[in-house]
Amino acid sequence: MPPVDPNLRTTIVHAFAVTVADPSSLVRTTSRGGTDDPAKSSSRGPSILPEVGQIVGGLYRLGRLLGQGMFGKVYVAQRIDVPEHQVALKLMPRSLYAMRNVERELVMLATVGHPHVVQLKDHGMNADYVWLTMPVYEGETLAQRLERSPLALREAHDIFLAVARGLEALHAAGLRHQDVKPDNIFLARFAGRVHPILLDLGVAAEREASFCAGTALYASPEQLRALNGFPGAVPLSEKMDTYGLATTLLYSLVNPRDFPGESAQSRTELAESHDVRADKPLADNALPDLTGRPREMFQAALRRWLAIDPNERPSMTQLAEELDVLLEPEREAEREAERLRLKQKTSYLRARIAAGAMTLVGCAVVLLGFSKRETLRLANELEQARQRGAESFDKLDTCVASHQIAQSEAIACRGARDQDRAEFNATLATLQKSGSTSEAEHAREIQALHATQAARLKTCEDSAAAAQKAAMDERERLAEVEKARAAVTAERDEARALADQRSAELASAAQLRAACDAERASCFAERDRLKADPYEPDEPAAPPPAHAPPAASGAPPQAPQAPQPASTGASPAAGAPATPATPAAPATSAAAPP
Repeated sequence: MPPVDPNLRTTIVHAFAVTVADPSSLVRTTSRGGTDDPAKSSSRGPSILPEVGQIVGGLYRLGRLLGQGMFGKVYVAQRIDVPEHQVALKLMPRSLYAMRNVERELVMLATVGHPHVVQLKDHGMNADYVWLTMPVYEGETLAQRLERSPLALREAHDIFLAVARGLEALHAAGLRHQDVKPDNIFLARFAGRVHPILLDLGVAAEREASFCAGTALYASPEQLRALNGFPGAVPLSEKMDTYGLATTLLYSLVNPRDFPGESAQSRTELAESHDVRADKPLADNALPDLTGRPREMFQAALRRWLAIDPNERPSMTQLAEELDVLLEPEREAEREAERLRLKQKTSYLRARIAAGAMTLVGCAVVLLGFSKRETLRLANELEQARQRGAESFDKLDTCVASHQIAQSEAIACRGARDQDRAEFNATLATLQKSGSTSEAEHAREIQALHATQAARLKTCEDSAAAAQKAAMDERERLAEVEKARAAVTAERDEARALADQRSAELASAAQLRAACDAERASCFAERDRLKADPYEPDEPAAPPPAHAPPAASGAPPQAPQAPQPASTGASPAAGAPATPATPAAPATSAAAPP
């Protein structure tokens, strides 16, 4: 077996520089993007970097070495002015940033400010190297976590959703990470909880930059072509991070043997594995617990995320939203549990309905008696209301007649008044023309009489108004009585209908009870026969009577005759020991215990 290319699982870069100010400071690469000798290039690259105990940037003293990669080192450093303040300080050769606007990229990284992206606290550079400071976290990388076992779906959702949101913030700042892999995802622990953090922003670049870096095993097709030394075929974009995150997610969920590209011996074989990821990312024996519709949904999502064409991949925002597909098995289990709970609830309701029906039969007798008594009470109240209504009608007729008489008297008084007034006016006019003193006095007397007649007329009108008001009051009271009588009549009809319903239910219950008594008598007879001679084989039992609906006549069904015990069978004497006998064959039917 040929040796595996060591560059498949380490970060490599290809800057595509046309001119370099100091070519001797660059790490020499082959035409396919890797170094000609990884061991030598690694020794040449980090050899120019400071060592433990040296001071970087005039502020930080290097402590213990945290890690060392192909292009840099990470130390725990202390500030000279504040020794208690420790940071993680990363050193990278200046040649890594050839033909790049270092200051611009570092400022853009510092402005990301997302809780799931490592925070760039300070930075600087000189002619030999670039340094960055970051917080020191307690925890482990995702690669260290995967050494124990693959991730569960819920755990993967919680980790990769946080990382996707961090990459989303990085893309919003105009940058792409380029090297998403398990080694660059740190699972920090705060207060007993896992807090994923995206590490290694040293190879991050602007969105449209020609600088390319990454790890071949997790790189996208266009990224792998650029790393192999064939840039420009497909424009580089932040969609390479979508592919890298999806590849890392798939690697974290399945066993290494089920990950497409894990057994690749060269970059050519690795490029061929991209077609497998785009067509069928999940092997048949991968994630055996994920079946049915959830597996199909996850397979379809992986095909979109691992598409060969970067334009067909979703953005990081869309991928973060689609990560919800990892929780589909839990939702499917919840739906199945809900269906089971509804089924159990239906069975329980059926049992309650049966018990309620038996209770209803028992209550039918009580309700029937109560309904009859209530019906009699309502009928009595209705009769009393009818009598009061008749009396009210008589009074109303009397009031109406009185009112009509008063109106007639008022009309007659009004006519007499008008006639007297006309005669008085005529007489007064005649006297004014040719009259004496005695006639004038007579006119005044007539005027006084007119005033008296007006007073009497006012009295008649007041009496008529009072009579009319009394008649209206009596009519309103009569309307209320009629309304009460209608309500009592409706209540009586409802009570009669309820009584008829209870009577029908009682008749049905009586027929059911008669059927139950007949069946119980049959059971008692069978029990007595078995007590008399338990070893006598049972006679063929007649089929039990079907519980047909009761006949229209309401006559209860006849109880079946209980079988008589055999005359030859003698029960054992009391207190005598039982003689062992060969057990009889099991009976075809057995009587139920009472």
